[in-house]
Parts: sequence; C-alpha cells; structure tokens
Amino acid sequence: MPNLARIEQRPSPDGLSDDERRLLDKRFDANAYEINIDGRRAEWTAIDEVEVAKAARGGGPSGWFVRKVIFAGERYHVGVYFGKGELVLTNVTLETAQYVVQTIAYYANHTIRYTGVEGVAPVTGS
Repeated sequence: MPNLARIEQRPSPDGLSDDERRLLDKRFDANAYEINIDGRRAEWTAIDEVEVAKAARGGGPSGWFVRKVIFAGERYHVGVYFGKGELVLTNVTLETAQYVVQTIAYYANHTIRYTGVEGVAPVTGS
C-alpha cells in the first residue's frame, strides 16, 4: 500500500488562484502540531491515512451544470483519517488537493497511508 513520502520543503500556495487561497484561509490550516479542517483538528501523530477522491456528480444536464458552471471543472475531496475520526475537505480543485496533501507530507512525522488520485503527492511503496 502506498504511503506519503516526506517532503523537505513546505509547498508554496503561489500557484493557487485567489479563490483557492481564500478557500484555504477559511477551511484549512496546518502547523507543526496539528491539521485543522473546517474547525476540526487532528494531531499529526494520530493520522493514519489520507485519501483524495474525485467528487461524485450526477449525470445528465444537472450534473453537467454543477460541474461546468457552478464549480467550473472537476472537484475533489481530501479525507484525513485518524482512529475513529475523519476530517474531510470537500469540493476543492485538484491544485488545492495537491497543496493540502503535500502540506501533510511536509508535516507528517510518521508513515501515513495514501489512497486515491495518482500524482497528487510523492508516495513510497506500491
């Protein structure tokens, strides 16, 4: 099973749009002690797994409208799992998901399993 590979440099938000940065300012924070998503926290030592999944959208005209007009493209969910708890950052762009997962890879102080979309962050194992 793949694990997040630790990275040596914290990712830069420079490549994110203003909307993506505003979303992260409102919904996401990470520091040396913990991660915070939507006001809920988890200490790094408690995190077992991170997952990135493509957000489901209905078929037909309404699904197309939500995907193309409201969200202007595909969206993803980032799940952070610890013990019996979870933190989920919903409906973010792929670039935002990459920034979040790479931030986790930077701060992680132990092995964390990774599942989901390939290429979001460096992984080890198979």
